[in-house]
Amino acid sequence: MKFDLLRSCKSIRRLLVACVIIMASAGCAAAAAEGNQTAVARLSSAKVANGQVTVLEVNLRDRDLAATDLKARFDQNAIALFQHPLKPEGIYCGLVGIPISSTPQKTVIKLEWTDSDGRLQSASVPLRIVEGNYKKEALRVAPRHVKPSPKNLKRIKAEKKEIRRIYTSSSDTRLWYGNFIKPLTSNTTSVFGTQRLFNGELQSYHRGTDLRAKTGTPIYASNSGIVRLAKNLFYSGNIIIVDHGKGIFTNYAHLNKIDVKAGQHIARGDQIGLSGATGRVSGPHLHWGVKINGAYVDPLQFMIVISDLLAQ
Repeated sequence: MKFDLLRSCKSIRRLLVACVIIMASAGCAAAAAEGNQTAVARLSSAKVANGQVTVLEVNLRDRDLAATDLKARFDQNAIALFQHPLKPEGIYCGLVGIPISSTPQKTVIKLEWTDSDGRLQSASVPLRIVEGNYKKEALRVAPRHVKPSPKNLKRIKAEKKEIRRIYTSSSDTRLWYGNFIKPLTSNTTSVFGTQRLFNGELQSYHRGTDLRAKTGTPIYASNSGIVRLAKNLFYSGNIIIVDHGKGIFTNYAHLNKIDVKAGQHIARGDQIGLSGATGRVSGPHLHWGVKINGAYVDPLQFMIVISDLLAQ
């Protein structure tokens, strides 16, 4: 009896040791997986305000250089990825624009790719969205631009459809090179994200940066790209939209004169028009906007992000 009991105790001890080993191995495997996931992708800033930009960097060079079909998504929108401008082959990056309408939250950017063995792999990158410090401003404009007529409402609806089509059809080729520049050297008169009250009514959030400019001031392209729109719109007046590829657009609104045509290739620093006071305005200036993968972002913060990316 004593011998059987001793043998049972030894069996239980061996079983407990085996369980500990299995649990430890599982823990190591989980830690290794987490470490690999962290290594495959990172953000230039994991804490970003709504209306701002962060850079996603994905390193498949060290993970699996032969991997294919790499995709990234944030908030149901695809993030256009491209080979890092400075780093070796297999290291990719993409710009993540946080919509101005985003609420403070903890979220993730999701990644998928096919490894060299044909297996689907995935990872996620944590991102924390915080509330930006945006102000309010009151503007006086023509009443027709606050309460449009039925005819103008029909026009506005058609123009929104046209703009939406443009912004969802960015070139799959990166067309921009080097830093982005301001379209003119001038002071900011209205910052991005401001809540705007037109004639006492809250109409919108300011989705660009307004730069001081007398009528007739030359306006220059922020970077190289293709002109996708060059015409007069109800709210924006004479506007130019430039596609810089990989989901990046800039726009230049309220112009007095447009010097380019849709479909035209332009280089950074090319003169594209003259400033003015067309559309819904309270006076002459340039509205300069940036849209990235479906989200309007702060143009000045965007310039800093690109500068930092190219300084690595």
